[in-house]
Amino acid sequence: YMHSVAICALMIALARQLELPDPLVRETLDRIRRCGWAVTAVSDECTCHSPECEAPDCSFAYTTGLRLHDLPELAVYGLDARTSASVLNELGSVFHTYDWHSIVSNSVPIQLDSLEVPVTVIEMVDKSDLIVTNVLYPDAPVLQAVWPDDLGSYPSEEGYTLAPEHQFVMGVHDPRAPGGDSPRVIYPHPGMNRAQRRKAARRRR
Repeated sequence: YMHSVAICALMIALARQLELPDPLVRETLDRIRRCGWAVTAVSDECTCHSPECEAPDCSFAYTTGLRLHDLPELAVYGLDARTSASVLNELGSVFHTYDWHSIVSNSVPIQLDSLEVPVTVIEMVDKSDLIVTNVLYPDAPVLQAVWPDDLGSYPSEEGYTLAPEHQFVMGVHDPRAPGGDSPRVIYPHPGMNRAQRRKAARRRR
């Protein structure tokens, strides 16, 4: 599932003018067939080396193809391309194990291997940056992974210190999130299931 590509701002502008970025869509579909889903990272790591390229105001990345797994697409802002791809791929794997509805509604933090701090996910409202996903799966729900500032505060919390350009927040946090009986923190490696524990016990005998 792990694959990312950095796309320059010029390609984004051209894609928006043409409305249908055919080469990019074909490449993404090919990656989805081979890998299950694709991650597109848009940053200052330009791949076309054009002097007309301009870096985005805030780097971001998003998935295309998780909809085929009955999951929402994902996005993250403010991280470098490689880290963004790792975050989204890990989250994609987490949502194959845990109920994403419960994670969102209860604002459950998710600890990932690719970041030192947990992320939370919010429902995205502005999906205009997600060009390829908007072409292929325009009705797909999208979640944004948000990360905390140096003090551990998230964008929806009082005292959050990051400037808007450091992490664009394109969605909304549900202030009614109750917490409930959901795990306090979700880890990408929840441990062995019952069958795996039995198999391991037999090996130890």
